[in-house]
Amino acid sequence: MSVGPTPPDVVVRAVDVRKSFGRLEVLRGIDLQVPRGDVVCLLGPSGSGKSTFLRCVNHLEKIDSGSLEVAGEYIGYRRVGDHLQELPQRKIARQRTSVGMVFQQFNLFPHMKVLDNVVEAPIRVRRESRAKARAHGLELLERVGLADKAQAFPRQLSGGQQQRVAIARALAMRPQLMLFDEPTSALDPELVGDVLDVMKQLAADGMTMIVVTHEINFAREVADTVTFMDDGVVVESGPPAQVIDHPTNARTRSFLSKVL
Repeated sequence: MSVGPTPPDVVVRAVDVRKSFGRLEVLRGIDLQVPRGDVVCLLGPSGSGKSTFLRCVNHLEKIDSGSLEVAGEYIGYRRVGDHLQELPQRKIARQRTSVGMVFQQFNLFPHMKVLDNVVEAPIRVRRESRAKARAHGLELLERVGLADKAQAFPRQLSGGQQQRVAIARALAMRPQLMLFDEPTSALDPELVGDVLDVMKQLAADGMTMIVVTHEINFAREVADTVTFMDDGVVVESGPPAQVIDHPTNARTRSFLSKVL
């Protein structure tokens, strides 16, 4: 499909993105744009397609049809005439270096110390020198408030601390875009605030972010755009004051009445 060039100030552009698993159509024509430096929060009930869409942005899932670009490039594909041709895994891996992703579970290497977790990918994938990667890694641990835990093992940290290490690890690849898939859902309530504070600072620093979250107050405070998804479609999208405080769609109102 031909959708024209992506504007230079748009980091993510999805046009009619569709994805099925067998007979189950999970994404049913998603249109979404994320300008550079903006934070987009995806809200919606479980099973609405939010996490699947996030995984499609990073080509962890392949879209069935439509168009999905990051910084003007098709992630996982190249255009050949009127068709998209999947790239070799090596080139897909190179593309992914520009997109950081933080999952519900922390996925840290348990046998590695915190700093080693942070510097592993820059050394192996970006081919940074160990000295440069460690210096940057220590800066990032300072940024997420964990400089004193550089030589600890993940098992010695709380869940909130492990998630902040996971954020530092994603940032170590110097991404243009950060994806967060319900990053606080596995945390005890008293640990959520520290993780959200790190994310708020990233937003304040101008990082482009897509955040799947049930933290409504975070979305209200930080998001430039709140997008409510249900049953694989975008139901409503706009500024937080509009979508959260004055939703126009009955499905949005029903969801928010249950979670607020």
